This record gives sequence, C-alpha cells and structure tokens, in this order.
Amino acid sequence: MFNTVSARQIQRGYKKVFEDANKSKEPIVAMSNNKPLGGIISLDLLEKIRLDAILEQALKESREGKTKIIRTKKDLEKDIEDLKKYALSKD
Repeated sequence: MFNTVSARQIQRGYKKVFEDANKSKEPIVAMSNNKPLGGIISLDLLEKIRLDAILEQALKESREGKTKIIRTKKDLEKDIEDLKKYALSKD
C-alpha cells in the first residue's frame, strides 16, 4: 500500500512531503476527504519512469524495423554527417 498524506499536510509542510518522497523512493498519495487526489514521487522514480518509456519506444521502433544497425565507426560517421546535413537543411 502507498504512503498517504493529507492535502492539509501538503499545504502546511510541502517541503517535508517532497523530502519524504525523495528519501523513501516510494510514491505518496495525496488525500482529501479520504479520497485520493494525486501522487507525489521522487525525482529518481520520475527519471526511471521516463527512461522506461524511452526504452519501450525504442524497442517498439526496433521491432517495427524503424531503426538501423550501425556496425562500424565509418557507418556512424556517415550517419552523423547525414544528420548534420538534415539539420542544416531545416534552418
């Protein structure tokens, strides 16, 4: 079960609530009238969620064949040059 905090506690001591979320690394559910209003998570957990989403998107694109494999340094250098040309053409 999640840790909970009342909306009033957040109003009176938001800094401590955020510190607790960062320290515990566990989500905190903000409650008002015994009903959940929202969640507070640590910055580490937010970054993990963000990276997981990026990884999932990359895996999806790979499965769909939207990515290419770079096998050599020469291939990488050519791709970088192509990207530079593409970026400059957008200006």
